Amino acid sequence: MISFLAICWGSIPLIIRTSDVSSMSLVGIRTFLGAMFLLIFVLRKREISKELLYSGIFLGPLLAIHWSTMFKSIELNTVAVGIGLVFSYPIFILIIELLRGKNIKPVQILIILIGFFGLYLLLDFTTISSIAGVVYGLISALSLAILIIYGSSKSIEFGGLNVAFVQVFFAAIILSPFTYSGISWMFENLLVSIFLGFFLTGVGLTTYWYVIKFISPISIGTITYLEPVTGVIIGSMILNESLRISQYFGFGIVLLVGITQVFIDTKNQAQPLEN
Repeated sequence: MISFLAICWGSIPLIIRTSDVSSMSLVGIRTFLGAMFLLIFVLRKREISKELLYSGIFLGPLLAIHWSTMFKSIELNTVAVGIGLVFSYPIFILIIELLRGKNIKPVQILIILIGFFGLYLLLDFTTISSIAGVVYGLISALSLAILIIYGSSKSIEFGGLNVAFVQVFFAAIILSPFTYSGISWMFENLLVSIFLGFFLTGVGLTTYWYVIKFISPISIGTITYLEPVTGVIIGSMILNESLRISQYFGFGIVLLVGITQVFIDTKNQAQPLEN
């Protein structure tokens, strides 16, 4: 399921590059509609606690920073460069986990490094047109790495739906001025807004935080390498962004790494049942 979501998330750059509204307004609309969608289910369960809200105070700003800088990075450079920079985040996860003293298998480190090499080829630094966009992309990657590591423990403690809600809720509050400035666009493009806010954000984040209870942050990071692959394909086919042979080669590496990670995680989850 997470692989399918990663592929769907790859359509976000198309929305950013084809919308006549600022990228910050798109982020605001995304968080606002995502929060409204999740609120319906959260109110039915009534499991919101003070401890969960306190965690949202940290998770919300992190999410706002991640999405805002990601959207700006994609806006300022090509889709390949923008989304490629953002998806250097598994490297940041690896570094943070090693600094925390986590025992990481050598094969997992190798998979991440191979995937990052494929991402490097996909990125193609010769097409960078904005240094500011590069900085935004790296900030987005770092904030996402911290978000995943911190949020994974909270998801186990409070549940994926609740964690998804509090982080989007607090992010929506922070980004509300940008949401307001793009409110007319939201109503004029209601189907796109619903797809972005309800499905990609509401359903997507709930599923993400549910899955991360069973799969490590590093494994999740590797699987979601599939997102930039989809984004680059869309950029090439629909936005007419040309790709070099080396980028196609990088695309193949990233795709192979994602499939390999899914296979390894599936095998690891099946082992306890076999014993």
